[in-house]
Amino acid sequence: MTNMQELKQRITDTWRDEEMSSSACYGVDAYARLWPYVFFVNDWDVWTENGKDLKATVYSWLNRQNAAWDFYHLQGGWGLIGFKDKHVADHFKLRWSGAIKAVPSSEDGWNPHPTNSCFAYESGDEEAQPIRALKRARR
Repeated sequence: MTNMQELKQRITDTWRDEEMSSSACYGVDAYARLWPYVFFVNDWDVWTENGKDLKATVYSWLNRQNAAWDFYHLQGGWGLIGFKDKHVADHFKLRWSGAIKAVPSSEDGWNPHPTNSCFAYESGDEEAQPIRALKRARR
């Protein structure tokens, strides 16, 4: 879960308006009291192109979980998502934080392409011998 003290310090350091940052820090504290599992989703893959709302796929994923959640949008593409259920919160983090990345396969791995696979003929391999010789039909 997100460390609220670090988040409040980041807000204070980033936002120039002291009154606005103070208000945001108060809001973060209040939000953390309401929702026991909170994630700061500023740099996660959950934002629409314009950065002003969550993607529709994120909303539909959250609604399918059948658990209480809330989205708190701060100014300028900053946001918090709170959960009551730890299991759903952990699942959300794995699904949307980018923690699980696709790993490219090794160069020497199996390749299903017929001309570029581990089954392709190499010059060092033995040449296949015909099992029986071809015979011409006699007339």
